Amino acid sequence: MGLFSSSRKKEVTAVLPENPCCCRCGKKIKEHSRFMIIDGQVYCEKCGYAKRDWDLLELHALIDD
Repeated sequence: MGLFSSSRKKEVTAVLPENPCCCRCGKKIKEHSRFMIIDGQVYCEKCGYAKRDWDLLELHALIDD
């Protein structure tokens, strides 16, 4: 057990709008599927990771300038 790790996972619940779909690819998000909410928009798991990685690259580009 590390200094910052927790032995218990926290359950996070989010309320999805009716007929939720990914704002990037348009894939419908089912009730028990994995998804991400970034900046108030709903992303499927694949698009969410891509957006998160792209945002990180943009941040590094701003820091390098």
